[in-house]
Amino acid sequence: MDRILKMAENLKVTDAPVYTTRGELVSKVKKRGIASSNEGVEDESSKKQRSADGQHNEAHDADAQEWKGHSGPATRVQSQANTGKSTRRLNSEDVKSRQPFFNRLYKRVAWKLVSSGGFSPSLNHTEVLSSSVESLSSTLDIAFVPLKDLADLPQNKTTQENIVCELRCQGVYLGMGCGKTKENAKAVASREAIKVFLKKKVVVKICKRKYCGQDVEDLALLDEEVRCPNLPPAVKNPRDLLI
Repeated sequence: MDRILKMAENLKVTDAPVYTTRGELVSKVKKRGIASSNEGVEDESSKKQRSADGQHNEAHDADAQEWKGHSGPATRVQSQANTGKSTRRLNSEDVKSRQPFFNRLYKRVAWKLVSSGGFSPSLNHTEVLSSSVESLSSTLDIAFVPLKDLADLPQNKTTQENIVCELRCQGVYLGMGCGKTKENAKAVASREAIKVFLKKKVVVKICKRKYCGQDVEDLALLDEEVRCPNLPPAVKNPRDLLI
């Protein structure tokens, strides 16, 4: 035996088979299975994330494409709508729809004037006009601006009269006045409006007014027997005030 062992010392074995026990094999398989499962979960998660990102990008691109496709026409429609509003001319229907109201208002103002003793400089013109309008379940539209901010300034106004008041009702211009205060300017505008109701008949007419240096159409309450006079410049764009 010793002789055999001595002979074996000089021998070199290559490609010797490696034996693995059953426990070692099961342990390696389990470890490999867990690692593979984790990798699979990680890969699946990555795939889901990439898929979600891809869907998000596709949805974003689709939304962007849809917005791009529709933004142009929408902008054109909006532009056309604004252009249509600014270029639409007033017509007889705009007058007819408002005339019945002012026929009733004419009678209310006439009754107020009679009960107040008639028109006079001492009359509370603001109260007469306001109460008459309110009795018909309507309101006066009152606008104030500094005189210096009004384009096409009226002539022959003192520097103390620095407030301008414009009165409208149902989208129709009634009168304008200047004063030292808002109340004073409103009283002057009301007086000018009441003067129109002293005529035999008042009618709504389409007239030209100045606004920011340009001629614009507006509805005004005037004497039936006169043509459209040179009305004072508008405080605001009449087209934005028509209802």
